[in-house]
Amino acid sequence: MVALVDRDGALATVDASGAKRILAAEPGTTFGFPAWSPDGSRLAAVEDRATDTSIAIFAARPEGSAASPSAAPVVVYRSGAIPPFYLYWTPDGRRISFLATEADGISLRVEPADGSAPLEGGPATVIRRGAPLYFDWIGADRLLLHVGNGPDAFLGEVGIDGASVAPPIERSGDFRPAVADAGGRFVAFVRGQPPSAQLVVAARDGSAEHSSPVFGPAAIVFDPTGVTVASIAAEDPSQVDFAFPFGPLRLIDASSGAIRTLVTGNVVGFFWSPDGRTIAALRLEAGGGSTVADRTIVEAGALLAAATSTPSQTPTPTSTPTTGAELHLLFVNVADGSVRSNRVIQPTGHFVRQFLPYFDQYALSHHVWAPDSSSILLPLVDETGSDRLVALPADGTSSSRSFDGEFGFWSP
Repeated sequence: MVALVDRDGALATVDASGAKRILAAEPGTTFGFPAWSPDGSRLAAVEDRATDTSIAIFAARPEGSAASPSAAPVVVYRSGAIPPFYLYWTPDGRRISFLATEADGISLRVEPADGSAPLEGGPATVIRRGAPLYFDWIGADRLLLHVGNGPDAFLGEVGIDGASVAPPIERSGDFRPAVADAGGRFVAFVRGQPPSAQLVVAARDGSAEHSSPVFGPAAIVFDPTGVTVASIAAEDPSQVDFAFPFGPLRLIDASSGAIRTLVTGNVVGFFWSPDGRTIAALRLEAGGGSTVADRTIVEAGALLAAATSTPSQTPTPTSTPTTGAELHLLFVNVADGSVRSNRVIQPTGHFVRQFLPYFDQYALSHHVWAPDSSSILLPLVDETGSDRLVALPADGTSSSRSFDGEFGFWSP
């Protein structure tokens, strides 16, 4: 099942048969990226109105007519002064965590998903404040938190009350979320600053450490079924800093420390399939601009600080490229590096500005892959110039499926 926001602005689900069910359609309300609960039974969405912003929890499979809105959702948070913008369920599905914009930065908060807490929240709901702020849940009541930059940055495990539950990791580097493998045995992060920065993969107690040099910002995501870390970063110190990860896609085995390059060139994003056998990589290549003529990925990244709704998450880039480029979607076999499919795509501006620059954080909370690892769901511009959600098959065939939506995500 797919959860999406359609071109009319309604929040909806679409099942395997193509039946669409409207969950909410309110004039004057804009919905953010919907987040599925771990068991796929509920959806959380940010509802932005003229007077306030709220977080609502919807039953994903409500009874009644598919054409009419579902029963009233459970509202778990509402504020006119501290609007939420990013949602991430706890692993047990009992709470919803979120980032919210405050007058002097960003706060990480958590609320019970049953609506039992006060809507306005309070000090007890705040885990930490700071900017930038990224995190990965490694248990129902424990998360791996990365807040701030430079010598004052914090990197370590904390509880729901924000207190450290393990010694912090020193000398945090230039990256976004520190991540843990699905089994909770290993963590990956960046230590130090260029030219001596290192991508580190280690056991959670700090032992069995392996490292590899990185230059500039790095993105790191664990294999959902194992202990292999995928990462992108500049391959040498001379590469221009565009303030987001950009470079070859490499794999590091957390157990052995073995490193190999899976995809060469300028990879700007990647997504593990649920079965861990395939990575969908987005790579910029020189081209005639047929897919990104007026919204190239690198240019969009260079203008990110001005274009995004959360500019404090990303520093201002240092330069902007002048050459044209095409964006290629590659489906790569993780075992041997073979490319099963390589196609040129044109993503929507919404995807480029709001999702792609933080793809590694969204990889922890939102599903672009179908649960059976058969296809990936991306918002693309079609041949008529219209925005469509398209499920592109990983085997390279042309049997894609499209949806009337601005953006959307598969259920678990």
